[in-house]
Amino acid sequence: MTMIKYKSNLIFIAIIFSSIAAGAQSYNSFYGSIVNLCSFDSINNNLIEFENLGIKEHGTLAQKNTLNWLINKYADYGYLDIEIDTFNYAAQDSYNLVVTKHGTIYPNSYLIVDAHYDTKNGPGTNDNGSGVSIILEIARLLQNVDTEFSIKFINFSGEEDGLVGSSSYVNNIVVPNNMDIKLVFNIDQVGGINSTTNNKIICERDESSPTLSNASSWLYTDTLATCVSLYSNLITEISFAYSSDYIPFQYNNEVITGLFEKNQSPYTHTPSDILSNMDVNYVYEVAKAAIGASLFFAVAFQTNVGIATKNKTVISIYPNPVKDILTINLNKLAIDHAKLCLIDAIGKTILLKKINTQKEQLLMNNFPSGIYTLVISSPTFYIAKKIVHSVY
Repeated sequence: MTMIKYKSNLIFIAIIFSSIAAGAQSYNSFYGSIVNLCSFDSINNNLIEFENLGIKEHGTLAQKNTLNWLINKYADYGYLDIEIDTFNYAAQDSYNLVVTKHGTIYPNSYLIVDAHYDTKNGPGTNDNGSGVSIILEIARLLQNVDTEFSIKFINFSGEEDGLVGSSSYVNNIVVPNNMDIKLVFNIDQVGGINSTTNNKIICERDESSPTLSNASSWLYTDTLATCVSLYSNLITEISFAYSSDYIPFQYNNEVITGLFEKNQSPYTHTPSDILSNMDVNYVYEVAKAAIGASLFFAVAFQTNVGIATKNKTVISIYPNPVKDILTINLNKLAIDHAKLCLIDAIGKTILLKKINTQKEQLLMNNFPSGIYTLVISSPTFYIAKKIVHSVY
């Protein structure tokens, strides 16, 4: 992505949304423990390997080799749902790579985390090997983390040719299938400039027409900025979304946000877009911010762990094993926006309901014998517990 960024003026509605986001969000120690696993060496090695794959322009062997490199990376991380989305452009096939991590509560609602892997006139180690390396690190660390929402990690091609790959995906996959997209989180050109102070990141929001999703985009972008502050050492700046793979989604009224470097590289689309002209530590800091944001947006939770409140109360679930009626006593836990989900042994959600009282009862004889996962969650706590049910 090549562009000039200017800081946008804040208006009243943005201030309101910022206050809402800040009030609802604080440092999550579970998320922080995952962010702390972010590996500088992993990111640096991915950047080196990406650069060595060459100039990844449309129809080149280098682009196909990069696609295969990405497939092998995701497979090594343990992903099974890896799909090549083929589209035709300029009389040649081109390929988006779509990797899906399935959510436990809302498996058909998606957080899309995307970055393009094609380049122009050079190896594109910053534009956009930086985004690719970060998405790979997010995928590596979240592979075994439970999330309420599904995540699609998408590496688009054709971005440098005019957002061709993302446009094809929206027109041929998103629209015909009426895909339920919670948010599109785009990461493009976040490598910084070597030998400069790279301590700021731009968080991008939708300021364009159509305007249906602008307000939601502003809220999510303020939330993204909060995540950056909570999980990295970077300073944030809010600006507008422009000329990258979230734009076709924006045209479809999807909610978008993104990250872009503050110190814009002068080497974009040249043979000098290489690792030695970048600041790898900056990419590492952006990666930590993006990991924290992805955990928050997908609503990650820690399974088989009960999280106590300040007054040490925890919920009680009994009897277990259960034959007829399962009782869930939330004691003094706040039930505002709390929900209950029952998931069977193959991962299918068989019950999802709002919690209305401190003591809920489930009639289990409506379900066949088996082992279930009971998930109880709210904005302030997450509980997941195995339930053994027998009708005998």
